[in-house]
Amino acid sequence: MQTLVKSLEDEHDAAGEILKKIRMLTNDYHVPEAACGTYRLVCNRLEMLEDDMFEHIHLENNILFPRYLS
Repeated sequence: MQTLVKSLEDEHDAAGEILKKIRMLTNDYHVPEAACGTYRLVCNRLEMLEDDMFEHIHLENNILFPRYLS
């Protein structure tokens, strides 16, 4: 079972790196003043996705997986 958990943690690491790259490419989700509503919405939703994913990763890596393995 440790192999499965390690595989999931590796997936979390990869997802985290993708999200960090998105944040970098969007200049920390900075929206230019002249940006249209769609651009603003996309940046807002990307930031919400990042928040949700990092919470998910935290809960699994630090709470669920340790309980499962003990």
